[in-house]
Amino acid sequence: MKGIDNKRIQIFVGGFGSGKTEIAINYSLYCRRRYNQVAIVDLDIVNPYFRTREVRDNLKQKEIKVIAPEREMTYADLPQISPEIKGLLQNRQYQVILDVGGDEVGSIVLGSFSSILQGLDYEMSMVVNTYRPFTRELEQIIQLSLELEKSSRLKLTGIVSNPHLLNQTEREIIIKGHNLIEQVARELKLPIRFICIDEKLASEVKNSDFTQPIFYLQRFMKLPWN
Repeated sequence: MKGIDNKRIQIFVGGFGSGKTEIAINYSLYCRRRYNQVAIVDLDIVNPYFRTREVRDNLKQKEIKVIAPEREMTYADLPQISPEIKGLLQNRQYQVILDVGGDEVGSIVLGSFSSILQGLDYEMSMVVNTYRPFTRELEQIIQLSLELEKSSRLKLTGIVSNPHLLNQTEREIIIKGHNLIEQVARELKLPIRFICIDEKLASEVKNSDFTQPIFYLQRFMKLPWN
């Protein structure tokens, strides 16, 4: 997709259940088709079920470097790999994707790297699913954006539209949710980088339905009871 990967470092933040991890995984695969060296960093200390590290082996098979606590530290609440992350952020040979934990609490971890990131070429996108409990209204999403910027000590540079209701998602649901996200983008004066659509809906939802590019997602993350 033209224009969506113009920065070497891509940071995905957002609320609980917004789809950050799924998007970060798909984005790393997208980058791997275009670049030789790609790394994805799991900074999610908030949600124990939806983490990049769960699909570590799959990503490694695609020659994507995965940075996340290993073995007995897999579910650690604090990243044990800060020096490795810092080195990776400063290594211009790598395209780096950061999957950040939900809401402002998760973004505090990102804030520990803010002094490094502020001097680098990064994109920080807020992923929004307008069908989640705390991002259904314009005011809620704007408040979340302020909290994310405060806790991470970084500025948002764009929005990723990800309106869906899992298996109940239809074209009309996506369009309705995206309309609210467009209102948010106008209010915050931020661009919508792309809209995420499950690849299973590719025959129903077309690029002509939106002014922004579509990023079709392959589903990797599973619910803990599946």
